[in-house]
Amino acid sequence: AGSVWPDLFWPVFGAGVALGAWLSTRIAPHRDRRWLLAGAYLLQASGIALGMLWPSPAGFALGSLLLGLPFTAITFFALQEARHQWPQSAAGFTGLLTALYGIGQIAGPPMAAALLAQAGSRAQGFAWALGVAGSVLVLGAGLYAFMAWRWPK
Repeated sequence: AGSVWPDLFWPVFGAGVALGAWLSTRIAPHRDRRWLLAGAYLLQASGIALGMLWPSPAGFALGSLLLGLPFTAITFFALQEARHQWPQSAAGFTGLLTALYGIGQIAGPPMAAALLAQAGSRAQGFAWALGVAGSVLVLGAGLYAFMAWRWPK
């Protein structure tokens, strides 16, 4: 209460998004996008973990930046990989990705609300929700890394 940091989340996050979008377009086209996606997921998971493990203005700012950096890059890399894997179906795959993203956006708030309702405090419920989000990102990174390892280019 009384902190200005919640108001600064979006500008710091947005700066990370802008920087990440610019950096992602500078990556060589021959790089395996699955490894890039795994790294982007881990970067976001690190941003979540940092905010939880270092609950201070500096931890919050750095965590917000780490969440923003790969935000648009994830979509960029996923669409590039879709065009690479299924060139004749890339448009349909883009629609599928958009629908799945929408489902995640719809399912997330009720899941967080359920965790908040079950927790002993709001802080504990929020920590649980962040833990689930970070865990899902780590799982996704592991899946991309496995695919890149198992089926190299």
